[in-house]
Amino acid sequence: MANPKVPQELWVSYIIEKLWKTNPHLKLCFDESKFVKGGSIVYVPQAGAKPNVVKNRPNIPAVAVQRGDTVVFYPLDVYSTDPTVITWTEGMEISYAKTDSVLGDHTNTLVETVGDDMLYNWVRGFKPIAGGGSVVEYLPASKQIKTTGPATAVNSVDGQTGQRKGLHHKEFQKAQAMMNKDNVPKEGRYAMTESNMYQEFIDSLSANQMAAFQATADLANGIVGKFAGFTFLERSSVLAFDPATNQPILPGEALAGDSNLGCLLWHKDSVSKATGDTELFQDMRNPLYYGDVHSGLIKTGGRCRREDWKGVMAIVQDAV
Repeated sequence: MANPKVPQELWVSYIIEKLWKTNPHLKLCFDESKFVKGGSIVYVPQAGAKPNVVKNRPNIPAVAVQRGDTVVFYPLDVYSTDPTVITWTEGMEISYAKTDSVLGDHTNTLVETVGDDMLYNWVRGFKPIAGGGSVVEYLPASKQIKTTGPATAVNSVDGQTGQRKGLHHKEFQKAQAMMNKDNVPKEGRYAMTESNMYQEFIDSLSANQMAAFQATADLANGIVGKFAGFTFLERSSVLAFDPATNQPILPGEALAGDSNLGCLLWHKDSVSKATGDTELFQDMRNPLYYGDVHSGLIKTGGRCRREDWKGVMAIVQDAV
């Protein structure tokens, strides 16, 4: 018999579970899925200036002013997999679990892409402009800290060439002070480190610092340790920046020789994500392919929730 059709609700729960397991950072942010408008856009209101405070007010009545609120927004991107056919002959010979055999490749590809793109979304945003349209904004250079560690050869697999200053633990102490200055809550701060940069950070720790860092690890939840008020996660790829513009490079684009990798630091309430439709498409017993055709789709997006970018920072490699 041909493979039975996988229920839509099973696909949704399956892919969401994989998203969380492979990308723990997607749970460590503000979920705005319920605010999706028309299934495609999320608007994030920005409070205007705070009211002025006058001590021992000499004159009354006071002058009433209207707070000038603004808004930022982000679209939901549609991620879809190329269809895969399981021929009638293959279906007869499959001996492994049905769910993984049908959904595994599509799910893993979607989750990896969504996880990479969400980190990029958190350092890029959209803002409406007068008269219609919008402008793209990026994490400003003032929120980017340069590495200061010893010269280290780059990983040529990424397309970079030469050497970069390594990631030192002092960068996270500096980021901690900057977030404190911005009155970012001390609880709920996270750091996603790229694998090679993570090792450079580890090498910069003293024996006592290393022992304390490892003691706070929770590997079951993807946490590799805590330092300077940040809960650390590690990923094979995080962000890359163009040194000429200080702007992030879109995931998947080839890096230039002088491109710089980066780590992302954020507070869980300063960044958001929203998930819309999650669909599995199946054409069972297709006469053209002599088998079953499967493909998947998910709509999701995110951005920094604050127009002033407080609560989001990056530590970026510096050239030697």
